[in-house]
Amino acid sequence: MLVDTDVLVWCLRGNSKAAATVERLPRRKISVITRMELMQGCRDKKEHHLLRRFLNDFEVEVIELSAEIGYRADTLMEDFHLAGGAGIADCLIAASASVLGVSLLTANARHFRCFPMLDVHKFVP
Repeated sequence: MLVDTDVLVWCLRGNSKAAATVERLPRRKISVITRMELMQGCRDKKEHHLLRRFLNDFEVEVIELSAEIGYRADTLMEDFHLAGGAGIADCLIAASASVLGVSLLTANARHFRCFPMLDVHKFVP
């Protein structure tokens, strides 16, 4: 399962339900976009270190962008930006899940409802 940024933010903020949900996943994957969004939220080197440790401790696999993911994201942007308000990060995350053939766990299901091919699992904090 691919985990969206918002679920990990809940974990990092100490939400025990989010941590338990992520911990129960047999395989934890995130897009490199999610990792970048999390790093962008860090205020200093200490928080960068804590984030790296958190991702390591939870054995999170970071899915890098590939040509196929980029192409799929571009197609999703073209198809769903105007019709559904899809943004760049959401298209890249949705494309990553789609190319991998995995579900997406997110607390922001509304961001991904415009992608009919995506199996979205909603997390409620």
